[in-house]
Amino acid sequence: MKEMFLDICALGWSLYLSAHMRWLKKKGHASAVMVLPGREALYKNIASSVHGVPSRFFVDFNMSRQNRFTIDGASGEKLRRYFNSRLPKDYLISGTQPFDCHIYKRIYVGKMLFESYLYETRLEGKEEILVFPRKRKVDKRNLPKAFYILLVDWLCRAFENYTVRTMGTPWGAYDITEVSQVNYVNSVGQTSDLQSLIDRCQLAVGAVGSQSAPLKLMLLQGVPTFMIGHEKNRHVEEENWMETKVGFYETSSYSDFAFEKCIAEIISFMGRSSLYER
Repeated sequence: MKEMFLDICALGWSLYLSAHMRWLKKKGHASAVMVLPGREALYKNIASSVHGVPSRFFVDFNMSRQNRFTIDGASGEKLRRYFNSRLPKDYLISGTQPFDCHIYKRIYVGKMLFESYLYETRLEGKEEILVFPRKRKVDKRNLPKAFYILLVDWLCRAFENYTVRTMGTPWGAYDITEVSQVNYVNSVGQTSDLQSLIDRCQLAVGAVGSQSAPLKLMLLQGVPTFMIGHEKNRHVEEENWMETKVGFYETSSYSDFAFEKCIAEIISFMGRSSLYER
């Protein structure tokens, strides 16, 4: 039987899975993968083949309960049985497929190879600062919309020769229409395809947002990145796999912190590390 991995993870955990599959390929063992829509870019030139999850999956499971490698309320065995009964002929879900973070730590640590993902479409234009105004239904890492409005406005004024672009899905990011600066572009809701985001990195000279998967992807793509959050060592040292320039504003309260002080640090970081040294 052929081996199939399964990417129904929260996005940040997809980066670990694709890094493990890259490591396996380097060892001469390429496997197939089944993915959520839009994640195919993470497995190009890594997986032997890439398949989409069955459309029925979104009816049978509640994606709002997505958590790390799994879906809350669905055991690993239930998910394994579900997908094994729906895979293409001669495939089975890998015996090392993780359905919780404990298995991941036991099996994958030391067996991951992190590299930048491949560009597909050549982009040309003005260089950009990407802002990821994260907003989930229930998530302590949501920063207030008022913070992002002020951030985008100040970035536009500080870096008039660059485009400041907000990005994200319509269900996972603030739609910031309150800024009228001529160098601001609101791309929230334009695409949920990771390949488009990866391609955007060709023009990106900086990225900013609360600690989250898109910011980890920016670091993987070599984009100088500023994060706001509570896990500085994890994102600056442990999981900055490409040793990209990174700034970090530590806070234990995502809803109440010194907006102006934080934004001043972001502007200083962008000017020092992203723009003027290029």
